[in-house]
Amino acid sequence: MKNKTLFIALGLLVALGPIYFSCSKGGEEEVLAVTDSTFEKEVIKSDLPVLVDFWATWCGPCRMYGPIVDEVARDYKGRLKVIRVDVDQSPELSRAFKISAIPNSLLFQKGKVIKAWVGLVSKEDLKVEVDKVVSGTKL
Repeated sequence: MKNKTLFIALGLLVALGPIYFSCSKGGEEEVLAVTDSTFEKEVIKSDLPVLVDFWATWCGPCRMYGPIVDEVARDYKGRLKVIRVDVDQSPELSRAFKISAIPNSLLFQKGKVIKAWVGLVSKEDLKVEVDKVVSGTKL
């Protein structure tokens, strides 16, 4: 029984570890996890454009997409805020933005959604739209 429990725990660490550990690097958060109560402050009132990744721990495509979001956060550090919202922990936000499929990404500028993606999105496709926002080009 002990070996089975250890095997399950190691399996969970392998499956969920990249998501859990990717939220910070070197003690400095690059992708901030927000909830219903912190969303307005971190997204709506942000001076920077914000990329919001709606996801869930049980979602396979979300686990594949997470590292892409993390890379974008590192590439645009200081020019773009990147936020992660767990749909199970923040049901009000999911309802407010009509999130019916995940992963689902919203790009905000000055508190308004200016671009949305559903499903896996390549880093290149994300960067095309983010570049427009951080360079000041209208979408």
